Amino acid sequence: MPWVAGFVVILADPSFRMLGEVTAMAGAIVDAGHAGAAGPMLDELVADIEDHADSQDESEHDDLDAMIETLASCSALIHERCTEDESAHLREWVLGIARVTAEARREGGVLGVGAVRVSDAEIDALARIDAAFDA
Repeated sequence: MPWVAGFVVILADPSFRMLGEVTAMAGAIVDAGHAGAAGPMLDELVADIEDHADSQDESEHDDLDAMIETLASCSALIHERCTEDESAHLREWVLGIARVTAEARREGGVLGVGAVRVSDAEIDALARIDAAFDA
């Protein structure tokens, strides 16, 4: 889920700064696991992500609508199988990683003039990710 949410943001407004956004996203996922504040379920998810990071299929990351649908499906499973607190923690974790990804690099402008922290396309992507959790 965090990888999908991060790639939704990245692909919503792709640029040459993509590497910095991917790096920020990966760092946020790993940092969440080291913080341990979100509970045992989050720790298990981070460990699973780290174990399977190299097996990600690149074709999974090329259709924004399909990625949003995947997040909505995951959300439905979370609501079905998790407590309300666990569900809230997972939602905030995924949304937090998406925000970190969006804020990783300034977008637009020329030589830094007129650049914004989060582009309109990234703001829209964050809203779509948030809405997927309400589906």
